[in-house]
Amino acid sequence: MTKSLKALCVLFFALILLSGCTSAKRSALKTDFSADFSAGYHGQKLCGNLTYNRQGRMNLRINSPETLEGLSVGYCDGELRLSKDGLQCTADEAYLPYPSFPAQLKDLLDEICTEEENGRLKLSDGKAKIGEWTLCFDSEGYIKSLESSDGKIVFENAEALI
Repeated sequence: MTKSLKALCVLFFALILLSGCTSAKRSALKTDFSADFSAGYHGQKLCGNLTYNRQGRMNLRINSPETLEGLSVGYCDGELRLSKDGLQCTADEAYLPYPSFPAQLKDLLDEICTEEENGRLKLSDGKAKIGEWTLCFDSEGYIKSLESSDGKIVFENAEALI
């Protein structure tokens, strides 16, 4: 009886240990990050810096084209903040038209986080599909690019947010 009880205890311990390891395993995708980006979106060519976290806070700073240089678009708790050359305005984020680059990018990053949290994001060979967009990521889990018929966004120099 003691041998079978010991074997049962060992088996039970192994099951607990293995199930604990698999439940703690998460996708390697880093969604709280800062990165430089270049984008071709609906015929526009944009470059700048992006900071995003899974709570839906995003700050997008445009460096080019020259006409938009210095424009900053921020989202925080449903509020949109636009600033350029010392001028700043705020509004509900719903006021920014959906096909605009910042609105589309924020919605896409929010969807990536939601799909990942719900276990529906299928990461395979450095790629995943999010609606009509293809997400590519590197071996460290940083998003390298997002691509669809609307355009392509390439991220470089990514760093995790602490």
